[in-house]
Amino acid sequence: MDSPIQSTETTIDHIGLVGRAINPMVAAYRKLGFTVSDPVPLMQPNPGGDPTPLGQHSAHVIFPDTYMELTAIDRPGQGNHLDNFLARHEGLHIIAFRSLDAELAWRNLATHGVVMPPMRAASREVNMGGKRGTADFKWFQIPESIVGEAFACVVEHQTPELVFINSMTSHPNGAMALRGIGVVVDDIGSTFERYERLPGAERRTFAMGRSIMLKNQRLTVVQPKSFKALFPGADHPKPPTVAYYAVTVSDIRATKAYLAKTGVPFTTWGADGVWIGPAQACGATLVFVDQKVEA
Repeated sequence: MDSPIQSTETTIDHIGLVGRAINPMVAAYRKLGFTVSDPVPLMQPNPGGDPTPLGQHSAHVIFPDTYMELTAIDRPGQGNHLDNFLARHEGLHIIAFRSLDAELAWRNLATHGVVMPPMRAASREVNMGGKRGTADFKWFQIPESIVGEAFACVVEHQTPELVFINSMTSHPNGAMALRGIGVVVDDIGSTFERYERLPGAERRTFAMGRSIMLKNQRLTVVQPKSFKALFPGADHPKPPTVAYYAVTVSDIRATKAYLAKTGVPFTTWGADGVWIGPAQACGATLVFVDQKVEA
């Protein structure tokens, strides 16, 4: 399928960890060494009137060109678009791909016979890092017939200067960028057949599973046995699930020293990485990888 979100320049704009209470999530990620914004309510713009609350509070971990969202549903089960995912478990439930033109991306997917959810708008107030204003977004969900393991969407930034705030991109743990995500499924074949319709120009098969290569990122699909081999002793929710994600750091030795100083338990992952279990990272295994290692 040919669409403006399918190219070698495609990136995962952000991922989202979803829970039931925002303050413990913020505290957990600050302990992990991330600079985290204060939580704010998410809103749906309402032309001619006041914006409508979406029933979510979110905080953000900002990198120069990607970010992570920590979001909590105020009243689960009351119709929020993330209710079904949160009912499974708390954890990594949002994968957002970036598009420069969400309307065009939507039309292109619809033209190829995909039954598309409606285009939506969202906004949040920004008061951090010396910036104030309203960050606005256009977005639409990628249908579950393509991605059912998470709430996948395509997002267009209308005010990127209020999202990628330079003064918020310095993190005590040395984090620099979102590196990739890992999905655990029972049947790699059927899952990857669906994922073939996702953006990204290059597919790879390796001993543990398969990957879609995005710009400086990797979307990996593995089976439970491979997850256990990659992360011995780590738990993951029942498949299918997005079980882990990776972040690039400037110096893995400094990251290890920071985690040891703050008392965060971690496991060495090869010569240039460490991983932290889902109990400390809000429901997903978190991997830190030194920047010298290619994605």
